Amino acid sequence: MKIVQLITHLNEIGGAQVHVRDLSRRLSKDHTVHLIHGGESTVSDDLRVEGVFYMHNRFLIRDIHLLKDFLAIVELRKMLKRIKPDIVAIHSSKAGIVGRIACWSARIPCVFTAHGWAFSEGVDYRKQYFYRKVEKWVGKLSKQVITVCDQDRNLALRHEVLQPEKIITIHNGVVDTRNGMLERDNREEVRIIMVARFEKPKQQLELIKALLVVKELDWHMIFVGDGRLKQASAQFVQENNLGHKVTFLGSHSNVDELLKNADIFVLTSAWEGLPLSILEAMSFGLPIIASNVGGVSEAVRDSENGFLIQNNLTEILPLLIEDKLLRKKMGEKSREIYEASFTFEKMYEKTISTYLNLLKLGENG
Repeated sequence: MKIVQLITHLNEIGGAQVHVRDLSRRLSKDHTVHLIHGGESTVSDDLRVEGVFYMHNRFLIRDIHLLKDFLAIVELRKMLKRIKPDIVAIHSSKAGIVGRIACWSARIPCVFTAHGWAFSEGVDYRKQYFYRKVEKWVGKLSKQVITVCDQDRNLALRHEVLQPEKIITIHNGVVDTRNGMLERDNREEVRIIMVARFEKPKQQLELIKALLVVKELDWHMIFVGDGRLKQASAQFVQENNLGHKVTFLGSHSNVDELLKNADIFVLTSAWEGLPLSILEAMSFGLPIIASNVGGVSEAVRDSENGFLIQNNLTEILPLLIEDKLLRKKMGEKSREIYEASFTFEKMYEKTISTYLNLLKLGENG
């Protein structure tokens, strides 16, 4: 097959970008893959895949801009006519709108993967209303939509954005990069890690405030990621004399090594789909503390492989910080759940099957 992957941008790393990178890498072994992206023309080195053909749509941007959005559709149609793909796989909200319109008008089969809806709970109400209306309209042009968790599928059905037969759940999966069994050292200090960009949904500052309450315990917090809100968090740390207990690493090229040497993974998002960062942490056998949003509860089973936050972060943190045996037990359960449900191989097989079924549906009219 000749497959086009379309995404809003590739200049910074996020869950959708990593998903597209890993999917493209595996697809390119058996198929021809073109990857069209908007945003900046540059592609992050960590997102480049050998053997994949990259193309930049200069008009495709993240924010709503009617003129540029129209030009992005026109430009995308031209690209697709040159490539002549069998199918287009579309990722991220903005590309999902532009891509489905372009594919529908060019009569090219496409499948959209929603990596969390733009109208998820936690998003500003006015934005929720606007994006529900847009998705409902574009949904009429859609033959197949993939959601990465059941929560997102149910959300779309509840708001009647799509008809049930058009939407399928394929849970996110991540590549297993753990080599052998992990033997964490016997240090007393408990290493807590959060891997996420410093943007509004992630709420790193809320985690720091909770850690301030338990500052007398033996822990060290490691934040991986950059973003607009990083400075505010760093300032709060300095003002409260936590500099010796909190490290800001920024973007990091070897997150695997950090997860390998961590004891607890935390994600304090206001809204999510099914975050790859949680699945990656589970693959490394880490207990998880995470907000009960989106599809998080489909991976994190409360009190089994971690805890789901219910406005009780200051109560939960000490439970894992002070109990090594509980961390070990929950970490082993995380690995068990990962192997059973969230490997990349399971996700890939279901995805390629969806592509083939969509093509077969087109052949049969």
